[in-house]
Amino acid sequence: MIPIFRSHHTAEYTARGVANGVFWGLTPSVGLQTIAIVATWVILRKALRRDSSLVQAFIWVWVNNPITMIPLYYVFYVTGLWLTDDAAEAAGYTAFVDLWSANAGARWWARVTGILTAIGVPLVIGAVPYAVVGAAFSYRWTISLIRRRRLRLAGRSETLYGLREH
Repeated sequence: MIPIFRSHHTAEYTARGVANGVFWGLTPSVGLQTIAIVATWVILRKALRRDSSLVQAFIWVWVNNPITMIPLYYVFYVTGLWLTDDAAEAAGYTAFVDLWSANAGARWWARVTGILTAIGVPLVIGAVPYAVVGAAFSYRWTISLIRRRRLRLAGRSETLYGLREH
């Protein structure tokens, strides 16, 4: 929260960075998130002429972290099964964790391909609604948060310096 509050940029600039990070944080793209964030930042900046905070994006991508990753991925997976009309395939959280950890001893690439083969398509499809809604919500929330704080601070400074009449 502190980097949001300390930003001297427009609320929209900061909010675009937060939305970029939240979007990629709510996708199963661990290991590729840095590349995705920078690519999104470049596209926003160069092609769409909408600059944003790269720092905020890197901070907020951590909405998905080692503690939240498997529960989030489970929600994405079940949502993906539901969206692809394969909800009968969902066997519960324990079965999902077993699928996830089945390749625990394999090398990195073998583990990634094993997980993608077992759960990849529904996982990716199920993440899309959360990423889009999360980015939209975080954008609006950040703008609102920054504007409220700046108004409150402006009111406080008016009171401190005797600029407000009583």
